[in-house]
Amino acid sequence: MRPLFYLAALSIGFTGCKQSAPVAPSADGLTGTWIEKSARKDTIIFNLDQTGSSSANTLLVNRGREINPAGYLAPKLGSGFYRYYLKGDTISVYDMYASTIYYAPFYIEQKGNELYLDNFFEVGFRHPATATRTLVRLTN
Repeated sequence: MRPLFYLAALSIGFTGCKQSAPVAPSADGLTGTWIEKSARKDTIIFNLDQTGSSSANTLLVNRGREINPAGYLAPKLGSGFYRYYLKGDTISVYDMYASTIYYAPFYIEQKGNELYLDNFFEVGFRHPATATRTLVRLTN
């Protein structure tokens, strides 16, 4: 009888530890401000402009500023406005300041209030991703 009790308690414990399953994100589900989890320096704002007004299928990447080779304080590589569209676990983005419209595909996945996103904003959107970053939601 005692082993049966332990087995039942163990199985109840495992069923209570379920993690949220990954979800293909939707544009509405992404709306708001997300910050990179580990260093907390990169911020991505989905579907809102700088004033907080709705701006569908856009994202704003804020990465801070640095001194460029010419000696001027400028936004870091990858900062700026992007257009995007979602298809399954892929987000395709293009830099709105670029002279051509080229949507580059990157991995994206959402689990609750965490977002897993390839680091296009660190390497430049025309280059292949080198890592997947975890972002956490700040606001809706």
